[in-house]
Amino acid sequence: MHIVDISGPISDGMWSYGDPYPTPRIEQIPPPDWLSYPVYSQTVRMAVQSGTYLETAAHVDPSRMTIDELPLARCYLVDGLCLWIPRSADQAIEADDLIDACKAAGVTPRPRDVLLVGTGWDRQWNAPNYVTNPPYFTSGAIDWVLAQDISLLGADTPRFDSPRNPQNFFPKFFAHDILLLAPLVHLDQVRQARGKLVALPIKIDKACASPVRALWIED
Repeated sequence: MHIVDISGPISDGMWSYGDPYPTPRIEQIPPPDWLSYPVYSQTVRMAVQSGTYLETAAHVDPSRMTIDELPLARCYLVDGLCLWIPRSADQAIEADDLIDACKAAGVTPRPRDVLLVGTGWDRQWNAPNYVTNPPYFTSGAIDWVLAQDISLLGADTPRFDSPRNPQNFFPKFFAHDILLLAPLVHLDQVRQARGKLVALPIKIDKACASPVRALWIED
């Protein structure tokens, strides 16, 4: 069995999506004076879209399923495929790129598969342009994903849509029964195009998303 940790760290002062999303802050809590021995803890302040997170359609429609309502079968040992499509700053992922990557890997999406896409952008995790200039999916690429009846789309880019060349596909994306998982890391360590995904969210009441510890598991 080969297990790849594909979740990025949450650290004090790390990147965020900008106002009104807060910069994650982690602070030490001093030992309480009501114990005879010292203990230590931390407070964490962040948006639910911090680090690697799983997101539901409640991000665009509060009446849709929230993260605490998500069935665990949707995020635990789910069959899927991982494609490698190298991209640099502001480069698009087109439908033909997805099709060609499937052919190159010798895989075909199955209904309700997870689909992960690696570009190598995770190497920019701490770079100033990580959030502002990432690779992105075109509207046509998202159409192809939705046509395959994919249950979850994940990628190692922090923005599926481009901030510089907006595709505006999220309303149609979340109109389907699909989840979003991002941004991922270490997809270059994946050995097999087919495997299983584990991405368990924190059970946050009525939230649209949650940080996760995401794993890619290969036999």
